[in-house]
Amino acid sequence: MNSRIQELAIQSGFKKYKNDDGLYSPYIEGYDLNDEIEEFAELIIEECLSLCENERDLQQIKEHFGVK
Repeated sequence: MNSRIQELAIQSGFKKYKNDDGLYSPYIEGYDLNDEIEEFAELIIEECLSLCENERDLQQIKEHFGVK
């Protein structure tokens, strides 16, 4: 997983495994993750917009998030 995407996921409420790069939800089974997923998406959009304000280059956004 791209490190920036992982940072945004953690910022939105997901947790990181101690000895792994994986992420998990700290909530009990059946917990509705809609708020965390929405926050995660908003953080990604905000970051994309900030890149576009400085550099209108789609390739830069792809590289920033590790999208091929």
